[in-house]
Amino acid sequence: MEELRLQVSEVKQVKEKLAKVEKSYDKSKISVAEKIREIKTLENKVKTLEKDLTMVMPLGEIRGILWTSINQSLSNV
Repeated sequence: MEELRLQVSEVKQVKEKLAKVEKSYDKSKISVAEKIREIKTLENKVKTLEKDLTMVMPLGEIRGILWTSINQSLSNV
């Protein structure tokens, strides 16, 4: 009879340990999911900034050409 009590007690302890491990696992899964979302957001931001940067260069060149044309037009007047 005593052996059964010990086994029941051991099973109870193992179940409690398992519950703690599962809880910790669930938290880590949530944490990983949050990090993945954060990484995706940052990757999208980088893509947007790179796209904006590639547009800044041509726009700068266009401005230079326009100002050169404006200056030439003013000089011709």
